[in-house]
Amino acid sequence: MLVQQSKMAAMGEMIDNIAHQWKQPLGVISMLNGLVKLSNEHSGVNKKDEIISESVENIEHEVKHLTSTINDFRNFFSPNKERKEFFIEDSIERLFRLLNPRLKNENIEIIKNIDSLKIESIENELVQVLMNVVNNAIDAVAESKVDKKYIFVDAYEEKNNLVISIKDNGGGIPLEIGNKIFESRFTTKEEGKGTGIGLYMSRQVMSSLNGTLTVENSDYEFEEKSYRGANFIISIPKS
Repeated sequence: MLVQQSKMAAMGEMIDNIAHQWKQPLGVISMLNGLVKLSNEHSGVNKKDEIISESVENIEHEVKHLTSTINDFRNFFSPNKERKEFFIEDSIERLFRLLNPRLKNENIEIIKNIDSLKIESIENELVQVLMNVVNNAIDAVAESKVDKKYIFVDAYEEKNNLVISIKDNGGGIPLEIGNKIFESRFTTKEEGKGTGIGLYMSRQVMSSLNGTLTVENSDYEFEEKSYRGANFIISIPKS
C-alpha cells in the first residue's frame, strides 16, 4: 500500500512538471500556426514558402521535445523490474529534463559533476529514489532565504559502488528531526502538501537494490560563499 502511495505521489508531481513543460512548446506551435495562416493570406509566393518551411521545421523540433518528455515519463513509471545495464548520467539527464520547469519556477540552479559510469540495476526504481530526493531538495531550497539557490549532484565510483550525492543549500536538517526523516508518515510539510512516505520508501527501495540512502548536514563553500545544506548520499553496487 505504501509503495503504491509513494508511486502515485511521485506520478502526480511528474504530471504537474509535464504540464508546465508542455505549455511553452504548445504555445510556440500555436504561434507558428497563426504565422502560417497570416502569411497565406498576405504574403507573396516566395515569402510564403520561406515562412511555411521555417515554421514546419520549428514545429517538428517542438513536437520532438514533447515526444521526448512523454517517453521519459513512461520509462520512469514502467512496471518493468528487469535488471539491465545503463549509464547513470543518461538517467540523471532525463530526470532533470522532467524537473526543469519546477527548477526554473523556483529559480534553482543545478550544479552537476557526473562521471560516465555504467551500472547494472533496476533503472526506474533507482530513478524514482533520485526523484524523491531531488524533490525534497527543491522543497528545502525553495523555502530557504538564500539569495542564490543551488542543488549539487555528484556521481562517482567508490569501492566498486556508484555513489550519488545530492546536496542543497537550504540550511540543513534541524537536529531534532534528523533521525526521523526516513520514518513512515513523517513530514514537516503542511497538510495536503506531503505524504511523509517518499524518503521512507526511497530507503526501502535502496535496501531492495542492495544499496543505501543516508543523509548528513554539510557545510561548504561555493564561489567564495559559505553554505549549509542537507547532503543525501546514495550508494549502490555497480553490478
